[in-house]
Amino acid sequence: MQRQSIRMYAEAIAFDVVKVYLSKGYYNGISPKFYIKDTLTTEQKLLHGDMGQEENGFNTYLLHASVILGRSYVISDAYGLTCYVDFSPIALTKEFDDLFYYDGDDLGAHYTPGVTTFKVWSPLSTEVTLKVFRNGTTLFFPMKREEKGVYSAKVFKDLDNWNYLYEIKMNEDSVESCDPYAYASTANMASSVVIDLNKVKPKKYPLKAVEHYTDAIIYEVGVRDFSMDGYGGLRHKGKFLAFSETGNKTVMGHSTGVDYLEKLGITHVQLMPINDFATVDEDHPYDFYNWGYDPAQYNVTEGSYVTLPNDGYRRIRECQEMIDNLHRHRMRVIIDVVYNHMHDVNKNTLEKTCPYYFFRRDENGNLSNGSWCGNDLNSKGKMCRKYILDTLKRWQVLYGADGFRMDLMGIVDIETVNMILAQGKKIDPSFMLYGEGWNMGTAIPENERTTIENNHQTPGVGFFNDHFRDTLRGNNQIETKGYVSGDTYKTNEAIICMADYQKFYSIEQNLNYIECHDNATMYDKINVSNVEENDLCKERRCLMGIGMTIFAQGIPFLHAGQEFFDTKQGNNNSYNAGDMVNQLDWGRRDRYIEVTKDVALFIKLRKNNKCFRMFDYDDMRAHLEINNLNHRMIEYHVWQDEGEYRDFRIYFNPSYDKIDVEIDDDYKVLYCMENESIVNRHMTVTGVSMVICAR
Repeated sequence: MQRQSIRMYAEAIAFDVVKVYLSKGYYNGISPKFYIKDTLTTEQKLLHGDMGQEENGFNTYLLHASVILGRSYVISDAYGLTCYVDFSPIALTKEFDDLFYYDGDDLGAHYTPGVTTFKVWSPLSTEVTLKVFRNGTTLFFPMKREEKGVYSAKVFKDLDNWNYLYEIKMNEDSVESCDPYAYASTANMASSVVIDLNKVKPKKYPLKAVEHYTDAIIYEVGVRDFSMDGYGGLRHKGKFLAFSETGNKTVMGHSTGVDYLEKLGITHVQLMPINDFATVDEDHPYDFYNWGYDPAQYNVTEGSYVTLPNDGYRRIRECQEMIDNLHRHRMRVIIDVVYNHMHDVNKNTLEKTCPYYFFRRDENGNLSNGSWCGNDLNSKGKMCRKYILDTLKRWQVLYGADGFRMDLMGIVDIETVNMILAQGKKIDPSFMLYGEGWNMGTAIPENERTTIENNHQTPGVGFFNDHFRDTLRGNNQIETKGYVSGDTYKTNEAIICMADYQKFYSIEQNLNYIECHDNATMYDKINVSNVEENDLCKERRCLMGIGMTIFAQGIPFLHAGQEFFDTKQGNNNSYNAGDMVNQLDWGRRDRYIEVTKDVALFIKLRKNNKCFRMFDYDDMRAHLEINNLNHRMIEYHVWQDEGEYRDFRIYFNPSYDKIDVEIDDDYKVLYCMENESIVNRHMTVTGVSMVICAR
């Protein structure tokens, strides 16, 4: 209904203040009296207060009224016009946040064979009914309102694998909602599913401890993208179970799938969002495509990645199997989580169970939109923060996640992020947390946002280093060059990037990358920014960028396919561009087999030599020297007391010039893009080349 056609509406803006809006087209918006009636007791009282300011064609009245949440109230004017009191705005008050914070760990459906207990936090609702159904049988159970706005019901029946919904009534309006704390749902969030947790107990695999974030080598991939290309030989295309397969090979007999990842040597697989997202029809999963940054349910797995999306148990087990197999192959799993916004404010369970509360609003009551997706999650709200923590704990405990990458982390407040870190570390000391620390215009003060600029307030949290990316590859204008693509005016900036102790409180916060799912791939960008060069030269530049990423001080991050120059055909925002653009092209694994071996060598050297994994700035300063040679080439010199080698000199030359260096004869060349050798302390590094020397 259009608000301009309404003659009167009323909102509770505090526990003792009701704001009435009276249209100026109705008795000039003037009423000498207002009454409030409790529909439960039928008691009616005359209200007192004052007329406020005119707002959008309505006269407003601020009236004193003592109200109790959970009851319905009707406002009447002097002429008999009536309307219900809308309690949604009261959810924005601090008093509401304090009074209705519920610290129990029993929200959701808790199953036993004899009884299942359902609890939902819905403090603004006036009535909640539980609806359970299966195989044509539907049962309804009124839920009892308890303290802190929690509604509960016990059903003394074996409800294993039954579907359920909450019917939530607020005054005369009602909505059906899935359970925000559900363990599983049917396709497209049609209903929640009761789960017997004894049937989905997680497995544990002993993994090497992650003592420092700098020990990690992170590899980002999307579940669907990983297996859609038939050349890779993976059977479960676009599914969690593709990560459970072993023995997969390309047409030329080279490993693919998880076997390939293990052979490459990475330590952590970062999965793009695997929670339930909105814009892929789970009943017809191949008709649509999306990366998944449009969350619908935070603690239910995405149904399009499951073989039978209407089977609640499969939605859990197949995701567990994926993570279990990665653990068996000695890789930890980072899950990409999107707690900055949701796909649709009005259709999700959080807004349905408690309107206005879970989404951040400005001082005028308008939705904050720092995410540029229409809404920002209200992470500072106590129950919203609890929900974030509870759902993340589930991903760790039930599924075995080893850490989280937070999308648009700058939208989330610092206190919440530090609590996520503390909780994760308590469950698993090797837990990792990092994210995008961009300063987005969300409706909280800048000093409360988890941004790169505020990294000293979150010392255990990592941040994507956009300065590293933009300096080495050029900014997101695809034609712009960086140091690696030949802009040697950025040599000194690139030196800083290789050991960026000016930007972060700790080396362990510095996540170095030149490519991720966003924007053009490095290969596509080089094809535009360096269009005049031949293919070999472009490929060398891409490989040099990977080398600088892996050997720089901090945490190296690779995007899937980067190591064999994967392409998105020039698309720099492929979030819904389909499989042909986004799928991992396993054919390039064969085409660039030698390049993948080079990258595996870089990774092996990093893992075997702690001088590339330093975590203390004082230690780094004592064991590192970086030189600018001829204003073009970087000499990266690191040394250590123990390890595979004692001393490394790595040369990065993105220019066309040959540059002579003097180096001791006891160094040996471990890697070069040309056949370099050291003769009588003399070595020439050719143009667009990278050389690794060690002794």
